[in-house]
Amino acid sequence: MKKHRKNVYKRSDHRYEGRYITGYKGIHGKAIYRSIYADTYREAVALLEEAEKSVSEKVALERLIRKQKRKNLPVESLERMAESYSHNKFAQSSATLRQCLVQWLEESKKLTVKASSYTRYCSIVYKHILPQLGDCPVNEVTPKTVQDYIHYLSNDAKNRKGLAPATIKIHLVLLSSFFEKMIELELVQNNPCKNIHIPPRQKKKPNYLKQSEYQKLEKVLEDKLYDKRARAILLALKTGIRLGELAALRWADIDLQSKTIHVRHSIQRVKAEASEKNKTEVVFGQTKSACSERDIPMNDGIYRLLHAYQKSLKKSGVIAEESFVFSNRQGSYLDPRAYQNYFSALLKEAGIRCVNFHALRHTFATIAASKNMQISTLSRILGHSNPSITLQIYVHAIDEQDRIEMSKIENL
Repeated sequence: MKKHRKNVYKRSDHRYEGRYITGYKGIHGKAIYRSIYADTYREAVALLEEAEKSVSEKVALERLIRKQKRKNLPVESLERMAESYSHNKFAQSSATLRQCLVQWLEESKKLTVKASSYTRYCSIVYKHILPQLGDCPVNEVTPKTVQDYIHYLSNDAKNRKGLAPATIKIHLVLLSSFFEKMIELELVQNNPCKNIHIPPRQKKKPNYLKQSEYQKLEKVLEDKLYDKRARAILLALKTGIRLGELAALRWADIDLQSKTIHVRHSIQRVKAEASEKNKTEVVFGQTKSACSERDIPMNDGIYRLLHAYQKSLKKSGVIAEESFVFSNRQGSYLDPRAYQNYFSALLKEAGIRCVNFHALRHTFATIAASKNMQISTLSRILGHSNPSITLQIYVHAIDEQDRIEMSKIENL
């Protein structure tokens, strides 16, 4: 192993990257570079030397052709040899899924998706895919390999509890996207993720507050409206807004005249990129999806809640449109964890079982569905991409309402 490699350097995330040439575009064009990644310099050099060795014959042949061409010497036989080599490279390739997937994640996904999505993809790759399939040569991954991986996710992942089908689908979509890129780079011939079966699982009802719990929480919150966190949580309970969307609300998003809340941004806590430990950082960005950008109409209760709050703030100072609706002492947004911690304390104080913050959204939707709000309307307010998603999640509330309606004709 060479003691020092100029093409190996330490990245801002404290990992090491090594770059090497895999060939030349059209043989006579620009050099094509790829990278390997490792946690230590020694590992990076070892991986780099292995990668360079796997393409050494191809690169040497193409360099010879380029040299002969510059000297105006015949190259036809060498080009035929290079073409023959290219046809056989699927069998010759020794690049592992680990090498290719990490590079694809860094170069194709990092700059094209939201920070929260990238963090989730990293978690999928490093916690699940690489431990299970990392050492498998990328051109030897078959549909059976992928199906076995799906079986592992369904039964053995997450301390043998298995992952939900929706989560498994994200793994499959990620792998499929990766192999489409590998086909484009001519590293594999087929996408092994086609026609893969994801085992179904009995759907769980969303965790929401019962009517008595709702009333207890509502009373506690109304008694504490002097605390902006209580007012924010009450707003979430009354609108079904997501935690990140709530934290990102600015006064420019609140139109009291038209009684509308414009949801345009979100705040999320993601893993810090340049951290050696599992530290996180808050990222301000777009909503979960394009459909999540929406307008939530205010009823009279929501209007009074926000109007009274704005009025009290104006007494103590000027409110700018770009100010956060629920801000900290420095005028910036409240950390999502501040809401979560306060919410947990309120549940304990009110004698309500422990649920997560997202249960407020489920509670709002369940009540709305049980009150016969049109599913299409509820879907838009929640920011779902399709009413069928809303129907699938909150069918329990509709079923209960159906029973109530049927009981009305029992004694006809």
